[in-house]
Amino acid sequence: MNRAALLLFLFGLVVPMARAEHPVRVWTSQDGKAIEASLVQADRTAVILKLRNGREATVPLERLSEADRQHVATLAETGLTLRVGPMPAETKIDPNLPAEGGPKTYTTRHFTFECETEVTKAFISEASRVFEGTLEAVRSLPLGLDPKPAEGETRFRTLFLERASFEREFNRNRAEETASQNGGASVAPSGRGTDNVANVAGVYIPKRKEVLVPYSSLGVSMSGSKVSLRRSSDTSTLIHEVTHQVMHEWLGVMPLWLGEGLAEYLSAVPYQNGRFEFKNATAGLKETLAQDFGVDGGGVVVIHRPHELIDLSNAAWIGETSDYLSAMMLTFYFVHLDQPDKPCATLAAYLNLLGQSKRDVETHISDHNRAVTEFEAKRLAYNAEVEKFNASLARFKAEVDAYNGRVDTYNTQLRNGVPEGERIEVGAEPTPPTPPADLVVPEILKASGDGKPVDFLAKIKESAKPALLRGRTDEQLDSDVVAAFGALGIPVSLHALPSSNGGGGGFRVPGFGLDLGGQ
Repeated sequence: MNRAALLLFLFGLVVPMARAEHPVRVWTSQDGKAIEASLVQADRTAVILKLRNGREATVPLERLSEADRQHVATLAETGLTLRVGPMPAETKIDPNLPAEGGPKTYTTRHFTFECETEVTKAFISEASRVFEGTLEAVRSLPLGLDPKPAEGETRFRTLFLERASFEREFNRNRAEETASQNGGASVAPSGRGTDNVANVAGVYIPKRKEVLVPYSSLGVSMSGSKVSLRRSSDTSTLIHEVTHQVMHEWLGVMPLWLGEGLAEYLSAVPYQNGRFEFKNATAGLKETLAQDFGVDGGGVVVIHRPHELIDLSNAAWIGETSDYLSAMMLTFYFVHLDQPDKPCATLAAYLNLLGQSKRDVETHISDHNRAVTEFEAKRLAYNAEVEKFNASLARFKAEVDAYNGRVDTYNTQLRNGVPEGERIEVGAEPTPPTPPADLVVPEILKASGDGKPVDFLAKIKESAKPALLRGRTDEQLDSDVVAAFGALGIPVSLHALPSSNGGGGGFRVPGFGLDLGGQ
C-alpha cells in the first residue's frame, strides 16, 4: 500500500482545503500508526489535519491516541482548535438597495422600519444602508456569528419615534424590566447612558426584539411634514443599536462588556454609505477617542483594568462613559492587537467557548429537569409503596401479637400437662412484609440539592475566559493591552474598577427546577 493510500486508510477522506494554524507534529492512531501533520481545526468529535503534501484529512477523535486527544483537549480549553477566517479589509452593500412600503412602514431584505412620523425617501434610504450594512459587517467579521432575527421573527424590527414617545416607551420598558429583575433573571435593554432617559440616543430591547430610536438623536430636520436626515447626521447611534439587535441570540450569554464593546467598536470603524472600512479601524478609533471621549491625539486613555472588566458581572455594569470606553478599547485589542496575524481569533475562540458552555448548561438543565420529573414520579410511587408497606407492617404486628398469644397459650398448656392433641394450634410464624427498595436520588440532583442559587452565566463566562488569557496571568494581559496600544501611539493608563461595580449577577435560579433565564 503506497503512502497516499495508507493515509486514506488510516485517517479517512482527504480533501484540499485552506492553510493549517498549528506547528507540524507527529500524530498517532490508536493502533500505533503515525503521520506528521499540523492541526487546522478540531471539535468534540474530529480533528482536521494538514498533511505534508498540503492536503487535509478529517480524523475522528476516537481514532487518535490518548496523548493526541489530550493535546487537542488542552488546545480546546483556550479556543485554539477553532478555525478562523480572514479579516475583511472592508464590507459593503449595494448603496441603492430597495426599501419597500410607506408612508410609515418600510421593509428591506432583513429589516422592518416603523416610523411614528412620515419620513423622506432619503431618510429611509440612509437608514436602510446603515442597518443592512451593519448586519453585513457583523456577519463578515471572523467571529463565527450568524446573525438572524429572533425566533418567531422574519425580520429585525426598528421603531423611529418622536422624543416624547421614545421616553415614554423607554420608561415603561424600564419599569417592566425592574419588575422582571425583582422576580427573576432577565436581559436588560442595551444602550449608552440608559441610566438617564434624557441622555439616551437609542436602545435595543431584547424582550421586545426591537430597536427604539428617537429622531432627535439622529440630527434630523423637517422637510415639509416629513422627517429628513441632515447631511451631517451621525449614524453611530444606529450602528451601535443595530449591532445589539443582530446579535440578539448572544445577548443572554455574552458579557455586557463584550456586547457593548462590539457595538462601540463597530461604531468607531470608518463608515460611509453602507461600507465599513476595517482596514482603517485604527484611524477610526483615534477619531472616536477624540470626538466621543474627549481624548485628543497623544492624550492618555484611562480605562479599567482589562482583567477586571472581563470578570465584571452584568449586574455590576453601571453603564458610565468609562465603562463604554473601556469595553471599546478591550474589544479593539482582542479584534486587532492580541493576535495581529490572526485578527478576531481571540474573540472568535471566546465566543465559541461561550457557545459550547451555553449548550452544555442547556443540556445540563434539560437533563436536570428531566431527572426532577422522573424522580418526582418515582418519589410518589415510593411514597405509595411506603404506605402499603406500613399497612402491611401494621397487619404483620397484629399477626405477630396473635401468634405470640397462641405461643403463650401453648406453653401454658404444655406446663399444665394438657395432652398434645388438645393443645392450641400455634400455626406458622408470620412472614414480615418486604420493605420497598430504597429511593435513590440521582447524582445530578445531589449536585444541586443544597437549594442555593446557581449562577450559570458566571459558570459560562468562567469556562470561556481561558480563550482571552491564552495562558497569561491577569497582570500579563493588562500589560499586553497597554503595550499594544502604545505601539499604535495611543498611551493607555489603567485604573481599578470602582467598588460600586462589584457584586454578583447573571442567571440565578434556585432549587431543583432549573432555567437559563428569559430574553
